[in-house]
Amino acid sequence: MLMIKPHDGPKLTAEQAQELDDEFFSSRPLNYFSARINSLLQSHDSAGTPGPSTEAFYGALGLGRRDLLQFEDDDRKLQVAVDALALRHHVAEAVLRLLHAISTPSGPNRISIWATITDGPTSLYEVVGLVKARLADDQHLFHKSFFRVGTPSSETVTSLFDSAWAWMARALDLLTDNELTVNAAHNKLKHGLAVRARNDVRVELVQGLVLDEQGNAPVSAFQNGKSTPIFDRPAVTYLARPHPHHKQGLELTSLLIDPPVVLAEAWMIAVVYTAMFHVAASAHFGDREADVAPYPTLHLGPTPETLLNGRFRGYRGVLTTPLRPEVQARQSGLFVNANDFVPITIDFDTVVQTTIVDA
Repeated sequence: MLMIKPHDGPKLTAEQAQELDDEFFSSRPLNYFSARINSLLQSHDSAGTPGPSTEAFYGALGLGRRDLLQFEDDDRKLQVAVDALALRHHVAEAVLRLLHAISTPSGPNRISIWATITDGPTSLYEVVGLVKARLADDQHLFHKSFFRVGTPSSETVTSLFDSAWAWMARALDLLTDNELTVNAAHNKLKHGLAVRARNDVRVELVQGLVLDEQGNAPVSAFQNGKSTPIFDRPAVTYLARPHPHHKQGLELTSLLIDPPVVLAEAWMIAVVYTAMFHVAASAHFGDREADVAPYPTLHLGPTPETLLNGRFRGYRGVLTTPLRPEVQARQSGLFVNANDFVPITIDFDTVVQTTIVDA
């Protein structure tokens, strides 16, 4: 338990700030994120068997029954998909707010990075705006925040920096992208679970499909590369208005989730976070002896582009017109790769139902 002597004033003293960050920078962030990723991967692969924690759970409830937690295998995998999405967003926000805190001018007095993160702006758009402004003012800001002091320049170091910056940019995109509105998905998830998650929907683009006299579709129309799978994995669907909320119409968006890939993204961003955390911790402790989390092993890849190449990311369906008549309406469509958008117009008036038959 951390106990710090209070101060009779609205601002932290230098001693308080130092004590707070002594504690904060003694943590092991990559171990924490790695444990979460591993837990989700193991849960995705196997339902596991009841153990002591299960018994303790029922004991805490004071119930003799052992059949309260009812779910199917698909429910478990869907839970992993949703939690993977939440974890990726957690890591992305962590690296953004850390960069914001360590780039905040300290002035003549010592500031606490921990307290700066705590008192930072609530709006992610505001935080991103401040970070981008500081990066523009100091083109070496991210380099100084990411590499240890004295790291020699080399072609490999340049490549490592490019990879790290790509993942930093990916984190910023996840938090503020106004096209697929991934941040809105996370907000709807954590604020009341106002989402619909499911993994029993499949959507394929089939060209030249001809129905038989009974209105059935032959299964051969979906074989041998004749169709393109679009929705073939878990998806989270949510209602949202793009930023700023008082202008655009209501949209129904479905975000596709491939848990192993989403968790791979989370881990790559976590490595960037940990490198920045180590550099900041080392600067904080200086010559004082401290048990600082080690600098992580850096990787040249994958980049977000290579990891997401050829993958459908989701579908945006526009439900209503903008709230203001002068605002241009957005289009419905699919998102592919990192940022590619393909507008799609669906003729809802001629929708037909069919049965796929082995003909």
